[in-house]
Amino acid sequence: MNLHQLRVFCAVAESQSFSAAAEKIHVTQPAITLQIKNLEEYYQLKFFERAGKKVFLSEEGKVLFEIANQMLDLDRHAEQVVADLKGLSRGNVRIGTSFSFADDYLPALLKAFHEKYPKIFLQVSTGNTSQIIEDTLLHKNDVAFVAYHPHNNKLVVQEFVSDILVAVIPNQHKLAERESVTLNELNGEPLILREPGSSYRGMVDEVFKKKGIPPLIVMESASTAAIKGMVESGAGIGILSEHAVKRDVEAGAFRAKRFTEVEMTETFYLIYHKDKFTSRALKAFVHMALSLNAK
Repeated sequence: MNLHQLRVFCAVAESQSFSAAAEKIHVTQPAITLQIKNLEEYYQLKFFERAGKKVFLSEEGKVLFEIANQMLDLDRHAEQVVADLKGLSRGNVRIGTSFSFADDYLPALLKAFHEKYPKIFLQVSTGNTSQIIEDTLLHKNDVAFVAYHPHNNKLVVQEFVSDILVAVIPNQHKLAERESVTLNELNGEPLILREPGSSYRGMVDEVFKKKGIPPLIVMESASTAAIKGMVESGAGIGILSEHAVKRDVEAGAFRAKRFTEVEMTETFYLIYHKDKFTSRALKAFVHMALSLNAK
């Protein structure tokens, strides 16, 4: 057994698919199949149970999965320690982020960090906030940005940035010339919102519920760009953060209006595991993130 086999094994276990695992770690599917076959033959155990195209860990596989993750964590830790001895001339930072933060805030931060530390490799994974928090607790991320406070004593949490949600309105719409809009004025209007389960969507749904307004939702998307594109085409009214649409409004793509009777604020938090080894690369990334946000 070697570390490569363990990486393959964990990739299959997490993906529950040989083909998805091959894509995830950038190898061919036959290579994945061969590694798992060799591992099972060596130990004379079946680590996976097959069900159609899906594979699931057997009881023996669950035991190996726990140990494999511990060994791979130690391997990553060793790499970070060695990289740390060489200063910031090399290293990597694994960043987890909610979809909305990835769309609206992360690109500028990554660009600034890469310009200052071009030899530090940045690996970004996106997901909903609950998944990103879980991955951070499992040490799958070095640092993460999430859309609500996790309230977990295993995590270091710092409030990062807050922004107001606004109505994003097509230029030709009757509300486009208004200084602001009310929620009642959106009653019966086709709405384009974030996906269910996101913290942003939960906030919007709660506000409509309190006002007794059944929203007419015609599209849901995890992509800010998709929502903006649909609004620009005239398909409906979106609700997005003011920061996310600032440049589009300045370019004349559509209008953004604040709500008169309610203020919906989206807050993002920077988090990392309190027991995480803070390499120089990670310290530099966190420092830059907080410094840029303070400006």
